[in-house]
Amino acid sequence: MIPFTASLSSPISSPSGTYHYTFSRLGPYLSVISSDDQVRILDPSTLSVITSTNAQSHPSGVTCLSSLAENDPNLLFTAGRDGTAKLWDLRQGIGRAVAVFRKGGEPILSMAVCRDRGLLAVGTELTGTSAEVVVWDLEGREKMSYVESHNDDVTQLSFHPTITSLLLSGSTDGLINIYDMTIPEEDDALHQVINHGSSIHRAGFLNDSTIYGISHDENLSVYKLADPNENVEEPRPVVFGDVRAKLGCDYAVDVLLRGRESAGTGILAVGSHSEGWIDLHSLGVDRTGTWALGGEDAVRLVGGHRGEVVRCLYLDDATATVFTGGEDGLVKAWRAGS
Repeated sequence: MIPFTASLSSPISSPSGTYHYTFSRLGPYLSVISSDDQVRILDPSTLSVITSTNAQSHPSGVTCLSSLAENDPNLLFTAGRDGTAKLWDLRQGIGRAVAVFRKGGEPILSMAVCRDRGLLAVGTELTGTSAEVVVWDLEGREKMSYVESHNDDVTQLSFHPTITSLLLSGSTDGLINIYDMTIPEEDDALHQVINHGSSIHRAGFLNDSTIYGISHDENLSVYKLADPNENVEEPRPVVFGDVRAKLGCDYAVDVLLRGRESAGTGILAVGSHSEGWIDLHSLGVDRTGTWALGGEDAVRLVGGHRGEVVRCLYLDDATATVFTGGEDGLVKAWRAGS
């Protein structure tokens, strides 16, 4: 286990009791959304706040954050429980959104942005009998809507890293769906349906051909993206089961992505309430060609967030720094040997 210690720790000017939910890279900066419904732009070298929204970004609660591109220092998207997604431009300040995307007013729980196709996708909370996936272009025109493929909250969305026609959604109904957005009819657009078996907490593409899913009961599996050739049999998933038993943790935080090529791998972040640490374990293909979890190169963020839950992480490969945000109201930066 490689120990990392906190080199920086800051409440980032947030009120006591604030939770920090999601990070997104914004050029040289780091953006974060928090339970006080603020968007803050941070200097990652000091964790000082460069700018923030001067009012609530979404009056009923902000839920999602994404940049248009990691190397673009100006444009970012948020979405919230008010049923809107918003585009913010730092060149005009972040007092007022420069564009608002709105459908039926259902609370938005998930969001993804595809820069290459200029698309924004959101997933909604179950309202009545409908939980919806909506896709707009960045001019605000609705391109497609999937209203029958999930029967519970849509918690995760992800565009395929290289096949720009594919969109992934995950839901508390236990399904991970892959849509082919070039096909107009919803039933025909379902390229693949994966039954993970329990409510989806995190899901996405590990690489061009591999999908991961983590449930709210901490079960992890890895799946093969379906081949469009119907004569090709899909391989069985790699089921790791409950990671709490396997890794001695209390909860799973997220999977951090390391590479987008076919051999790309991930890092599973898990945490301990009782002992206070956060561990980062490799998730990749071993020498036998099988997906494996863990190894001797695991990293431990010593002390974590004082036993409180860590909601979000961001890995900066360039500086070998891990940023974490937790329910203790702090944002921390971690380095080896700090």
